[in-house]
Amino acid sequence: MKKKERDWKMIIGMTILIVVFCTIGFFFWNTVAKQAELVKEEEKKAEEEAIVAIYMVMGDILKQPVFVDTDTKTIFTAEIPEEGIYNKKGVLVEGDVLEIGDVVKIYGDGRMTYSMPGQYPGVTKMKRVRRASLEEAEEYKKIIQEALQ
Repeated sequence: MKKKERDWKMIIGMTILIVVFCTIGFFFWNTVAKQAELVKEEEKKAEEEAIVAIYMVMGDILKQPVFVDTDTKTIFTAEIPEEGIYNKKGVLVEGDVLEIGDVVKIYGDGRMTYSMPGQYPGVTKMKRVRRASLEEAEEYKKIIQEALQ
């Protein structure tokens, strides 16, 4: 009789232990899923707020590198992040430099200074999207020349 009683206690104890572990596992993976969802939402928001701009130079003698926002046609300067520039596949390319006419996506805090040209100090990531056509580059060159007059 004692052995049967002990076996039942063991079965009940193991069942309780399994239920506790399943509950802990459920809450753990539920938390992980929520965190992954938050990260996805943050990435989506950053992607929506990113500025698409073309890299150009301003001035004939003192050539200053600038960006021109392709949506608003605003001229601004921005520091290239220390980590470097990402290619269109999202791979970080070490030692990569921008060339005139490169279209880039600029991620950051979105705060632009009110100056001429504007400054975008909060850049966190820069991604090369494509190379602008000659016609496109000429269009943005005219925008810069008009701003200098």
